[in-house]
Amino acid sequence: MTDLNLSMFRAYDIRTPSTQLTDELAERLCNGEAIYFRDSVGTKKVVLAHDARANGPRYLEIGVAAFRRAGLDVVVVPGVCSTSMFYFAAMKYPDHAGVMFGASHNPAGDTGQKIVGPNVRPIAEHIGPDGGLDKIVELYQAGEKSTDATPGKLTTYDPLEDYVAYSMQLAGVEAGSLHGFSIFHDYLNGAAGREMIHAFGLAGANLKSLHANPDGSFPLGDPNPVKTNVVREGIEELASGAYAMANFFDGDGDRIDFYHGSGTYISSSFAYAAILPYIRERFSADGLGVYADLKSNPLAIMQMASTGFKIDVVRNGHSQIKESIASDSYKVGAVEESAHYYEKFILDGGEYSAENTLYISLLGARAFNEHPERIAELLNIQSQTAREREWGYKFSSDELRASALDAVKLHFESIGAKSLTRMANGLDLEATMMRIGIPFEVDVDTHLQSGWGQVCQRTSQSENGLARWEVCAENAEIAARAKQDVAQIVKEFGAGEEYQG
Repeated sequence: MTDLNLSMFRAYDIRTPSTQLTDELAERLCNGEAIYFRDSVGTKKVVLAHDARANGPRYLEIGVAAFRRAGLDVVVVPGVCSTSMFYFAAMKYPDHAGVMFGASHNPAGDTGQKIVGPNVRPIAEHIGPDGGLDKIVELYQAGEKSTDATPGKLTTYDPLEDYVAYSMQLAGVEAGSLHGFSIFHDYLNGAAGREMIHAFGLAGANLKSLHANPDGSFPLGDPNPVKTNVVREGIEELASGAYAMANFFDGDGDRIDFYHGSGTYISSSFAYAAILPYIRERFSADGLGVYADLKSNPLAIMQMASTGFKIDVVRNGHSQIKESIASDSYKVGAVEESAHYYEKFILDGGEYSAENTLYISLLGARAFNEHPERIAELLNIQSQTAREREWGYKFSSDELRASALDAVKLHFESIGAKSLTRMANGLDLEATMMRIGIPFEVDVDTHLQSGWGQVCQRTSQSENGLARWEVCAENAEIAARAKQDVAQIVKEFGAGEEYQG
């Protein structure tokens, strides 16, 4: 029997080396998705797009043929498309399902899919009608396919102009309003350059862009701004001192790292605190809140809370976060320390929980341009703490990985940490937050004890055998010691070399 490559199905999307997803298997997958969209989701319409990967057009064509053959009407976004622009296209067609062919920051040879239902609701493991991705796996394994006597229609929609206009209006950035503002972008040869250059040009910014041409071979390396060798050239350019701020993007353009013009990296939680006052202006009702990644710096959470939003911890994972926002009428957004930002967007009367990295970048530019003193304040607060940005170790088996996670948890609890494994609404965090000297509910008046520290750990949902950790603490000594403790403990369980990415 043909190897069906079931390992490509992850918790919130599909990721795999393209060598393991042959044309035959890709067609088999799309056949199952077509039936799922029709029978479980209740739509015979789908929006398709692909990112900058060289294999994207081929997989998209396979999808077009399979979906049309099953009688589904297909709207194709032509050419390279960022994930955020794909979500916008799906918002314009709210009765459609959607499939984005791409693999985010993975190596050039990988492929994958992000899947949404109507109203851009995520389809993932245990998320979506009939179990979401679990049902698609079932149909894929069964080799189900459907042929309609009348093939579906094929149309195209280029969302660029609509997406840019919408994002600028939402961010409060008018034509020319960023005149003279110096900003640097590095797109790592991914998908984000087209919309960013267009929007910041209209806004009048003095934008210097690097690696703007989409190149699916990713000559710099994996299109991941966490990797120092990949962003080296951009960091060197930033060192010129010619810019007020900088953004670095990943391969599909939905991850956005912020840097001050001085070259100082701004963690996502502090960047969110910088732009949250603008968001608060639009969501002004009482009782509203946003989610913060469990890895967020508690001092940044206090700054977020100063806007009047209630801040709750959320589990990791794009689909899980978006579903949490969509399911809670009092939550309007979220930040993830992996440099992802989420919001409830309103378009043509509809409400959609999604990502819009262009909007976030424009909001960041406003914050840096209009309130540099606020940015300086946040950087000063950030500098008073220490962070060991998320790293990981790979294990040879799930059992060894689970044992390592348990051992780390027991160690930190033995030295006074309290552990949190569930969100405020009772949902499993699918991770563990361990805090010393910090309460689990943080607001603007929270007092942190001397020597405070926070260690978060989780099982990776997108890489095999990987567990991840992140540390944030009162000072570098505490943070370094916590990271060293983790390294020593996991070594006993056969952990590999430290993994960044």
